[in-house]
Amino acid sequence: MPTLKTTDTKPIVSNADASLMDIGDGIVRLELHSKLNIIEDGTLEMFDAALEQVEANYIGMVIATEAKHFSVGLNLILLLERAKNQNWDAISGTLRKLQTVCTRLRTASKPVVAATAGMALGGGCEFTLGADAVQAYTQSNLGLVELRVGLIPGGGGTKEMARRCLEGQTLPAPIQNLFPSINKAFNTIRESTVSQDAADAVELGYLRRTDGISSDQETYIADAKQRVLAMHTAGYNPPELQQIFVLGEEGIARLNLHTHLLRQAGTIDVYTQYLANQLASVLCGGKLSTPQFVSEQYLLDLEHEVFLSLCGEQETHTRIEATLQRGKK
Repeated sequence: MPTLKTTDTKPIVSNADASLMDIGDGIVRLELHSKLNIIEDGTLEMFDAALEQVEANYIGMVIATEAKHFSVGLNLILLLERAKNQNWDAISGTLRKLQTVCTRLRTASKPVVAATAGMALGGGCEFTLGADAVQAYTQSNLGLVELRVGLIPGGGGTKEMARRCLEGQTLPAPIQNLFPSINKAFNTIRESTVSQDAADAVELGYLRRTDGISSDQETYIADAKQRVLAMHTAGYNPPELQQIFVLGEEGIARLNLHTHLLRQAGTIDVYTQYLANQLASVLCGGKLSTPQFVSEQYLLDLEHEVFLSLCGEQETHTRIEATLQRGKK
């Protein structure tokens, strides 16, 4: 089955960043437009509009693109400009909207499947983490790469990795039993690891073992449509928001010791250690005296607070600028 083209299809709703198309059988496709599909405020507005349409009029949605890359994340030029101008309300508003969209992708009353190819980085990866399911072309490179630019995943990525890394565990449980899973997720984000391919993304926790992998680039979007149809036929019920088990101060202390040893060995610099410690705090639920369950919103609020504070750091500005300069070469 060929990739579903949208060029001859009239969009249901559209803006400069994305279009929502009817692809038949009661399913719509949210088509991201640009070469790198950088996430703008308009992108998030289209996600909201698309979800409203799906909830009211369709049986499900595919998120996809004809471009080489699914999405490389937030617009760093705009983020840096807002940070330098101390426009915290604008940064906060975009981040909250990204969090809300990623949550809605999973909790909407109709199934949503992300069809990925190429790079899905930062906020683009968070879109896939938020979707009910992913149908990934083999050559999909997923990664939460925010620490490279002096930030942490703030659109639900840290929260989602915290939720996923303990899936299948019997909770609560002794910290020594849970810590290896937490530590793996921590190191994946800390090192800004990008998957070599879709199978590697499963091992890293960016994709679930229940997600699909397509070997044919000509069919992976059609495969995603079939996934939506199958979910609908099976009687789809959206998942409820979950309580997430976090390790609190003891988990933070263990992760901070890890980064302290890396700093002593000269493996990381002082600011990278600081960023890693901020990540550890969010991943473990902040300064909680005992391991416990917290709400998804609790972790989203922690993400938001830390992300916003890091936007005010000069070293973060420097790292964003360096990344943008490398991108020009």
